[in-house]
Amino acid sequence: MKSSTSSSSSSSSSSSHWNTFEMPSSKRQKTEEAASYSFQSLTNPIEVTPDICQSDSITTEQQTASLMVAETNFFNQRNMDYWHRQDLSHLRPYDFPYIRALLQQPACETLSPEDIKHKEHVRVSIQVVTRAYEEKYLCEAIGKQRSCVLGEQCQGLHLPYVTENAFIVREFLLPTEEEEYLRTGNLPTDERLCLMCKRSEIARAFINIRADGMGVKNNVILQDYRNIVGETGEYCLEDCIVSSHCIFQGLLDPIVLHLRNAYRLKVNEGVRYYEQWRMKYPGQQTHFLTKAPRG
Repeated sequence: MKSSTSSSSSSSSSSSHWNTFEMPSSKRQKTEEAASYSFQSLTNPIEVTPDICQSDSITTEQQTASLMVAETNFFNQRNMDYWHRQDLSHLRPYDFPYIRALLQQPACETLSPEDIKHKEHVRVSIQVVTRAYEEKYLCEAIGKQRSCVLGEQCQGLHLPYVTENAFIVREFLLPTEEEEYLRTGNLPTDERLCLMCKRSEIARAFINIRADGMGVKNNVILQDYRNIVGETGEYCLEDCIVSSHCIFQGLLDPIVLHLRNAYRLKVNEGVRYYEQWRMKYPGQQTHFLTKAPRG
């Protein structure tokens, strides 16, 4: 009986011990001590990490006033709204995937009568430009004439055969725009690209379309003028680009492909201009030992 009583008392004591969930005094003391800790920030000064390729000896105090002005102008230009900028070289619409999606479509090798009719209708609005007309625009701007809208990014400043005498080419006007200018003396409200830059941008979009393996939609066209090929005094077809005969790639008629090494510098009556020395005339034979021009 005693044993049963003792066992019941021991079991009750053990059950009471587990029901109370009281921690041992030693563990409680350690927990209270741990909770009494507090963290403080370090008093060491903040370490300044220099930029890449920056010398430790360079400080902001040593910057010159001209450098500060240049940096200020640079960031002001970058932070300015695009419609307020004077330099339009940042506008490359074809780089944006959204614009590409609007222009391109999967290459389709079928040609319906409706497509032919539409293309013939659009071709009427494309102005015909002769070689002689283009060559008079490969010069520097004089008088009221304006230079290429790209400014320092103009292709006329980046020709391999021209060094210190390079210049920004005159903006290119279509025949109707030139007629309006000669009649009224008013240039178009928006500044234009020069002939070199216009050729370059058209070729850039055209080559991107071909590289993507795509065609363009029937209501999209990359050119607003066309060149004449195969006739006396004009261009050869091998110097031009045009859409494939079975896939429309944005060009309805031949247009001269821009090549930087196809021009050389000339001076006529004190006015600099570029000659298209590598673009042959139809039927012209060029000797393989032709000398490269010098700038």
